Amino acid sequence: MQTLSAEQRRFFELAASTYQADLAADTNALAYLASRGFSPEAAAMCRQGVVRRPLAGHEQYRGRMVLTYQTPAGVVNLRFRCIDERCVKNEQGQYLHTVGLAEQHEGHPKYLSSEGAGGNLYGVLDLKKDSPFICVTEGEIDRDTLSVLAGLPAVGVPGVDTWQKHFSRCLEDFEVIYAFGDGDKAGGKFSNFLARETRARPIRMPAGEDCNSIYVKEGAGGLRRLIE
Repeated sequence: MQTLSAEQRRFFELAASTYQADLAADTNALAYLASRGFSPEAAAMCRQGVVRRPLAGHEQYRGRMVLTYQTPAGVVNLRFRCIDERCVKNEQGQYLHTVGLAEQHEGHPKYLSSEGAGGNLYGVLDLKKDSPFICVTEGEIDRDTLSVLAGLPAVGVPGVDTWQKHFSRCLEDFEVIYAFGDGDKAGGKFSNFLARETRARPIRMPAGEDCNSIYVKEGAGGLRRLIE
């Protein structure tokens, strides 16, 4: 597990604060977040942002949504999601922009990680909540959906390949762990992996759905029904 220097921590905090402030005046980013159920107030709770005034070394992230990894000690990492219309799907799972789909992610990953930063569990502040259960999601936005929009304590990881052994120890004190993989082959792999690694109960997501898409269609009740 990587230990950040004081300077790295200051940089991450400055970046998170700058990009969170940039979000308030970015109509495109606000519209994207609204389409996924996040009001400006909800986005602020997650410290979501957008890169409009990139700090030195962040020029390649310009225009991307910012996902902030917060801990009790402060910000320890950032991830960046493309919100260009070519990378955004509608409620039917179709891309909003249909020109050049075959090339849309060639040399253009949907997500980018901070260069030189280690892997972290996302949303670890929820580990301190007084709850007998915790949810683990495949992705940061799904975690924010469960935690902030639906009121279910949750942490997130980008995928199976980013899992680290010490993450399991973070979950040991919970009576029940729910694994929320997406409703596709990769999501099934994610949930089954967590069942082996952490004794998690896999939540069977409808085909083609994820936590956020269910929330947009059915609200918090649709997510709560999956674990009731």
